[in-house]
Amino acid sequence: MVSNITSFVRNAAIEQMLNQGSKTQSSATQTTTTQNSATTVGPAPTKTNSRSDSAQYTAVQQSLSNGKTAITAASKANSDIDAQLKNVKDIATKLADTNVSGTAREKLQADYTKARDSIIAAQEKATVKNGDNKTNLLTDSKNQTVSTNTRGGTTEVKTANNAKALGLPEKINSATDAQALLSGDASQAGSLAKAQQQTQENSKTLKQADEDISKRLKTATNVAKAVQGLENARSGNQELSADKAQQRERALALARDASEQVKNQLGGLTGNTRSRSLASLFG
Repeated sequence: MVSNITSFVRNAAIEQMLNQGSKTQSSATQTTTTQNSATTVGPAPTKTNSRSDSAQYTAVQQSLSNGKTAITAASKANSDIDAQLKNVKDIATKLADTNVSGTAREKLQADYTKARDSIIAAQEKATVKNGDNKTNLLTDSKNQTVSTNTRGGTTEVKTANNAKALGLPEKINSATDAQALLSGDASQAGSLAKAQQQTQENSKTLKQADEDISKRLKTATNVAKAVQGLENARSGNQELSADKAQQRERALALARDASEQVKNQLGGLTGNTRSRSLASLFG
């Protein structure tokens, strides 16, 4: 039964699930292939290779999870920045009034500085540590690469490469400066309109990236669990010792669910005898 299944079928089928986890690639990502993460799968399903398989699929799951964490952090920071830009607009509108002077203007300038500093702080909170590396999807210039399968497939989550404080000036020294900040269009660096446009683009890009990576992560999680369940059922390791019969059935039930997903996505390959053997895996 389980012991008669070839490693080709198991790995090829599960790879197909991973690769099809997100049928539509969002504009926020681009798929690349790297040689460094490529994994060669052995021809025989030995216990050593099985455990290695489980570790590989779990690594893919973790990589995708790291990508989603970075997206979540960037999205939260971007929302905070958007709120501060509304505050900047209100303050600049008051500073644009030539009748405002003295203590009132100084207080408004202090409020502007505080709002600008809050934008910088929000950008910094978007930094996520992954091992020895750090990723900030709002300010980094290099895209974040995450694994999508055990054969070296990757996807890149696009970074915004925003300037510090979105390029807003450190101070608004006069009513003229405030008017310039408010009247500048989105093509002008340092204008409020430019900062607002960048924040809106960030929101759209991050939403698309989250949708894509969430689909991939869900599939990768199911695959990792299915592979581990198969290994537990096949090897009878200590994870099943408490109640071997019941836990074995649960592991096989999970694997059967994964099998159905694979068969649905391999619909056009049913004429292949090696693909058909997948159905007998859980017979």
